[in-house]
Amino acid sequence: MIRKALLVVAAFAAYAAFYAAFAWWRTDASNSANPHAFMKDPARCGECHMENRPAAGRPYAMMNFRKDIYSLCVSCHPSQIAHPVDIAPGSGRGKDLPLDIDGTMTCITCHAPHAPAFSNRRHTGRTLFEKARDAAFPFLPGKYRTYFLRIPSPAGEICESCHRLRNMKSRVDVAAVDPAQYAGARACASCHPEAYRRWEHTAHARMLRNPRRNPDAVLAQFTESSPLLSSEIAYVIGSRNVQRFISRKGDALVVRTPIWLVRSKKWNLMYWREMDWLRSCAGCHTTGYNPYLRKYSEEGIGCEACHGPGKKHASTASAADIVHPGKLSEPRRSMICESCHTTGHDATGEYSFPVGFIPGADLRQYFQGLTPKPGQDDASFKGNDSYADRHAQYLFWRSRMLLVEGETCDLCKNFRVGRKEAASNGPKKMTAQEFCLSCHDGTVLPPPRGHSRQGIESTPCLSCHPPARDRNGEVTIHDHRYLPGESMAKNDFLPAPDFRSICYRCHPTPAKGT
Repeated sequence: MIRKALLVVAAFAAYAAFYAAFAWWRTDASNSANPHAFMKDPARCGECHMENRPAAGRPYAMMNFRKDIYSLCVSCHPSQIAHPVDIAPGSGRGKDLPLDIDGTMTCITCHAPHAPAFSNRRHTGRTLFEKARDAAFPFLPGKYRTYFLRIPSPAGEICESCHRLRNMKSRVDVAAVDPAQYAGARACASCHPEAYRRWEHTAHARMLRNPRRNPDAVLAQFTESSPLLSSEIAYVIGSRNVQRFISRKGDALVVRTPIWLVRSKKWNLMYWREMDWLRSCAGCHTTGYNPYLRKYSEEGIGCEACHGPGKKHASTASAADIVHPGKLSEPRRSMICESCHTTGHDATGEYSFPVGFIPGADLRQYFQGLTPKPGQDDASFKGNDSYADRHAQYLFWRSRMLLVEGETCDLCKNFRVGRKEAASNGPKKMTAQEFCLSCHDGTVLPPPRGHSRQGIESTPCLSCHPPARDRNGEVTIHDHRYLPGESMAKNDFLPAPDFRSICYRCHPTPAKGT
């Protein structure tokens, strides 16, 4: 009996000694003790960061990375991730964890890559074996893997920071969007030929095109040094200022990083993040899209994007079977535009557009999350996730789009159509002059003060009103005011602070005092 007891004690002692030696080797001597040890080498900071030595303690939002976080992580961790990224927790959720600039999760939302690999505190839950071992050997060394989690989470604390306020298994009912109930823009042409003709000329109509059906859609020029092959293009986005390209990767459709600059005819390779097109873009670049069916009714932004599903209306011709934005209340009318012209995520946080929303509905039930647009400040963005903030962002966007104060998107019901195109020639791209005169010829807005009719028609608008440009010197499609006040003060753009100096570029400067 005593011998058996001694054998048991010896076995326990041998296990304890083995476990202590193994724990030391695992945490200090093995090659995998700290897989992120290389990150402590200052010479390697540039592998992930744009800076050679990032400032210690700087918030994640202020860091400059060479690639998006997901791409950086999967370069070493190629296996499929266990938790989805690019979803938005929503207002008030995960507020103590770093989110991407658009409010979405990345790998480092939950994991801190520079954190210590081991801790004397548990960071994850215990298996049944570990519970039994800890009960039998409470004196064994307690050094635990952190898995680089930002906070200890033995009871799921890090998960609860986002999940405690909602059931992630539930989804919002999106049955309202049924692609089969949409007729397509061509069905509108027989009864509304003039409206259809005007729509054909819009950038909305050309927002998304299949180059196999529209061979002229791709404006980019391809050479041996081009960043992608023309054969890789499944769809093309845009037609006027920039073009982006969608490729198939297995079952996925991804927005590629190279951007073609239409005006300067060159590639912009500064954008470094590929996006899942169906999750990030399709809801606003197609009509009648249901992401759970992975189907849409029409490529591009068709009539029904603003009027709602029209298959029934096409068969009955009844006004009761279609949404007339002009008969909606002003807030509901604005929500149609806000559904695509403000940022955010659907109610699940998974999609970057309001899944389930149709014109006439209350956008607040379908859209959450909001991040400031470039140029917004505390006066135009509060960051409180309210509808008032969303509307303020929409008004901010609208102020950049040549819309006069007090008007709505109805101001653009002429669809910016060039005045001199021949109907028989079909859709064509407007010149810059036609684009300006689509509103400023006196039919939509009053003629510009101090400009004669002859002067308007003969003098290029951009000779005095050049558009704003981004930091790369390219015309920005996000600011169409053409006379940005903040730039006038810096004399970055025409006109100079002294507005009359524009005239003196061509006309003799008057004598001083006159």
